[in-house]
Amino acid sequence: MTDHAIVNGIMTPLSEARISVLDLGFLRGLAVFETLRTYGGHPHALAEHHQRLAGGAAAMGFACPLDQAALRRHIAAARAAASAQELRVNLVVTAGNQQDGLFDAGEPNWVIIARHLVPPPRRWYDDGCRAVTFCGARLHPEIKTTSYLSGRTGLAAAEAAGAIEALYVDEQGCITEGVTSNVMALRGSTVFSPPQAALDGITRRHLAVLAAGIGLDWQRADLRIEDLADYDELWISSSVRELVPIIQVDDQIIGSGRPGPWAQRLSQLYHQTCLDEAQADAAASKDAD
Repeated sequence: MTDHAIVNGIMTPLSEARISVLDLGFLRGLAVFETLRTYGGHPHALAEHHQRLAGGAAAMGFACPLDQAALRRHIAAARAAASAQELRVNLVVTAGNQQDGLFDAGEPNWVIIARHLVPPPRRWYDDGCRAVTFCGARLHPEIKTTSYLSGRTGLAAAEAAGAIEALYVDEQGCITEGVTSNVMALRGSTVFSPPQAALDGITRRHLAVLAAGIGLDWQRADLRIEDLADYDELWISSSVRELVPIIQVDDQIIGSGRPGPWAQRLSQLYHQTCLDEAQADAAASKDAD
């Protein structure tokens, strides 16, 4: 099984993929990205990921040169070349190669990195996981840029503690998001999601809809560190990990110290819904062609 990359339309084995050293993503960090996965071989929420990718590029001053149809074709080609059942896909768009000035660039560069999907360990969902907190924030929290420098300290602390995620905490002592995830807390039948400036998570957005369908209320509210003991469950979410129960943050045990029933129910529902949505989207796209 071989992983592949497509660079400006040219597909090669991942180990052979190359991009110019003049690329402003490499030189100046002017790049945005998305991570998605396939279900049943088809990309999930492709339209939403493309919209956020294009919006992030525009916010940084350059255009996304790929449309949804092209993305779909390239992902399908990479899956066929890899003979993979499921893929983890990174979409990257940069400002392009440097021209005369510090930030002057030519046409944007784009890269699709398609690797066979390795799901997280089953024990994450059955036993729950740990997270740590650290003070900080991303420079542009509303944009999914390739710069993760602000989260490096937190991720190093998480690794040292045997945790899977580091949660940003602002100056008011509120958890805003994870370095690589969104965060949510449950009390009773209400899910609380931070109102602060953070990435508008696509997985979180879908979870909110599903939660309402099974009787959970969804509210925006501060998640203060000092209030963690008041919550029954704590979750993080992302495209590849889906919904992961967090049973401990720093030294604070969440709820019973075990994954709660709502996490398990919502996690199963989310996975099945993604499978159904990806297949329906693929069929609709085929009919449109």
